Amino acid sequence: MSERTKRQHVVPRFYLRHFAQADGELWTHDCVMAAARKSTPEKTAFETNIYTPVGEDGARIDLIEDTLAKIESQAATIYSDLLAFKRLDPVAKLDFSAFLATMFARSPAQLRQFAQTMGQVALWGGRHEMDREFRKKEERGEVSDADRAIQRILHDNEMFTMDVDRRVGLLAFQQAETLMHLMAQMNWSYEISERQQLVTSDNPVFWVKGGGPPVPPAYGFGLGNPFAVIPFPLSPGVILRLDWRGDGAWKKAKLERQRAKLANQYQAKHKERLLFFRDKDEGLCTLAMKYKNTVNQINLGVPSPNIDVVRKLQGG
Repeated sequence: MSERTKRQHVVPRFYLRHFAQADGELWTHDCVMAAARKSTPEKTAFETNIYTPVGEDGARIDLIEDTLAKIESQAATIYSDLLAFKRLDPVAKLDFSAFLATMFARSPAQLRQFAQTMGQVALWGGRHEMDREFRKKEERGEVSDADRAIQRILHDNEMFTMDVDRRVGLLAFQQAETLMHLMAQMNWSYEISERQQLVTSDNPVFWVKGGGPPVPPAYGFGLGNPFAVIPFPLSPGVILRLDWRGDGAWKKAKLERQRAKLANQYQAKHKERLLFFRDKDEGLCTLAMKYKNTVNQINLGVPSPNIDVVRKLQGG
C-alpha cells in the first residue's frame, strides 16, 4: 500500500515547471509576506492535507486528491501539444477542460469564497428560523427584553463576526463538471507574448468580461455570458484564450506588450496570495503588492457580517 500524499499542491508542480528557468527554479511572490523567493515547483504552493478532510471514522478522505492526480496526469500529456499551438481533438479538449475546471475549483481563492458563501447561507437560514420563533412569541405576547436585544444583535452586521471552516469550501468541486463542459464548448485560441513575460498565480483560472454592454450588478457575470473570456497562462510567453467568439478557433495572435501587462494585472488581481514568474522582475513584485486585496467572483449581493474562513474551527 503506497503512502498517502500529505503535501498537496494548490498549483500542480507540472504546471509550474513550465514557468521555471533552465535550472528548474522559478520566482514565487507572496503578497502576505511582501517578499519574493526563488524555489522549485516542489517547494512552493502547497499545504498539508488541504484536499483531504477527515471523515467521521477519523481517517483522511483522499478522493479529491486522488482525482486531481489523475486529471493532472492526463493534462500533462496534452500540454506539449498546446505549447506547439496544435488543435486538440474533442477528447483531449475535454480532458484539458477538466484540468482547467478543477484548477478553478481547487484554488485557495475559490475554497475561501465558497466557504464564505456557505457561511452566509447558513447565517441567513439561522436568522430566518430565529425570526420565525420571535414572531411566534410576539403573537403569544411572550417577548422579553432579552429576546428583543438578541433580535437587534442578530440583524446588526457590525455586532459580530462568523468563522467558517475552510473545508466547507471543498464543496466548490461540485461545480467542476459543469464548468468542464462549458469550457469544452468554448472557442480556444493562442496569444503569444514576445516582449513581456507572463505570470501565473495560485488562482490562475478565472473569467473576465471581454467587451459587450454593461452587466447590471444584480445579475452577476458567469462563464456562460457571451462576453466571458478565460485568459489561462500556459508559459511565460503563451496564453490559452477561451471565449465564445464564432471565429478564430486554434489561431495564433500576437499579444502586444500592453495587452500582456493587462494579462499580468488580471493574474495579480485574482490571486489569493502567490504570484509565480520565471525571471525576477521588481515591477511584477510591485504589481503583486498593488493588488494585495483580491477580487471576489462570488457575490450574493446581500450584506452580511464579516465571515472569516479559518483552516480549523476552535474545538473542531
